[in-house]
Amino acid sequence: MPFSTWWPVTSLVLHISCQLVLAARVIMRRQPLANTHAWLLLVLFVPVAGMVLYLLIGELRLGSRRVKRLEEAEREIEPVAMRLWAHEERVWKDSAARFRHLADLGSALCHTPALTGNDLTLHTDAAETLDAMIADIDNAEDHCHLLTYIFQPSGKPRELAEALARAAERGVKVRVAVDGAGSRAFLRSRLPERLKKAGAEVTELLPVNPVRFLFSRVDLRNHRKMLVVDGRIAYCGSQNITDDSFKPSRKPGIGPWIDATVRMEGPAAQAMALVFAADWNADAEKRISGLEETLKPLPPVQACDQRETSAVQLLPSGPGRQPLAVQASFLTTIYMAKQELILTTPYFVPDPTILAGISAAAMRGVDVTLILPKVNNKWIVAAAGRASFSDLLDAGVKIMAYRPGLLHAKTLTADRDIALIGSANLDQRSFWLNYEITLAVYDTNFASQLRQLQREYMRQSDRITLKQWQARPIWQHAADNLAQ
Repeated sequence: MPFSTWWPVTSLVLHISCQLVLAARVIMRRQPLANTHAWLLLVLFVPVAGMVLYLLIGELRLGSRRVKRLEEAEREIEPVAMRLWAHEERVWKDSAARFRHLADLGSALCHTPALTGNDLTLHTDAAETLDAMIADIDNAEDHCHLLTYIFQPSGKPRELAEALARAAERGVKVRVAVDGAGSRAFLRSRLPERLKKAGAEVTELLPVNPVRFLFSRVDLRNHRKMLVVDGRIAYCGSQNITDDSFKPSRKPGIGPWIDATVRMEGPAAQAMALVFAADWNADAEKRISGLEETLKPLPPVQACDQRETSAVQLLPSGPGRQPLAVQASFLTTIYMAKQELILTTPYFVPDPTILAGISAAAMRGVDVTLILPKVNNKWIVAAAGRASFSDLLDAGVKIMAYRPGLLHAKTLTADRDIALIGSANLDQRSFWLNYEITLAVYDTNFASQLRQLQREYMRQSDRITLKQWQARPIWQHAADNLAQ
């Protein structure tokens, strides 16, 4: 049989076989129904391109090396940590608390219990947050561990880098981990070399390169922001290592990023140290061996209880072992709210379950307020979020547009009893694709403090009404729906 005859037939058979194999794989992966339908349509009816696209981004491919190293770190860390906290009576045991089963959910998903005896400080100014970090770094005695999505290589962040270099020069173990995509400017600057010359270790998390592209998804990012000092002080929130001069977008009308960060002193800092260790060991060439650096002895419980302290639970989430942690925690808190629910996020592209939960809360009489930036640096994300405004407004949700800048704080308070704050946005990228860190704080005082900050955001916002939203031109509604 001549080549011109059998080659087209063979190619067609091979193509159809590949389509059927991939279609079967899509079905067996048991993804959400909408995702399964979309991928089946692409694989079966978009020749070649649909299959290539699925192979690139259709699955959460972490890479076998990364999965193995993460599993090894978690097997080493968890048993020791749990025994230590239980021995020191740090594990929260208030079984009568209304949000007790939320803590149980976090323990089941993340294997991190709620821990008592934490002293919390809420920071809301970028420069003051960096100054507080620098002060703690300058007082460090054993180690400083920093992980961030974006490290701005200029302005006050450069001062923080110099503080880390000084710490390394006096013998403190300094480790800096930055995301390969978010911190490209930092990695190309002179700061990594400055830190290394001082004795610090610098590693790139989830590197972006052609080799990695072949074995894992390059759009999976480490979006966490955290600093741990001596295993007893930690910072966590929405602020990257950036100051008010940080401008990732040239879009006019975007003001400074408005963030919220928590400084913790207590056992929650130990828990964050363990999260850092797992992230570091997944990518760094020189691993953190043993737990002696991260689990330093804490003051006796009685000493901590002499001042007001908070029960705090870390909720690390991301592709792999904890893919549902942050989404499930947000959803559970939303459904448990009885009187008031306030949420802030810069990027609002919720999945159907979160959207239904927010709407249901408003319809059952909960006072629900959603605060978003009036001008966003990501226009397509903002448009996709606006597509759900009509349904939310119709359900009774108050939507506020924050004027002074890009509201970047990711917060939730419910009934002044509980607060969630961290790096996770209310969008599907944070739920499914990014490594995130969220704090659940079971403390009325701190929840009230965070609520006051949210109320201040509301006072600087314009309320969007259902009437004015429905009066928009039809092409704007169509554009938002298309973006979604």
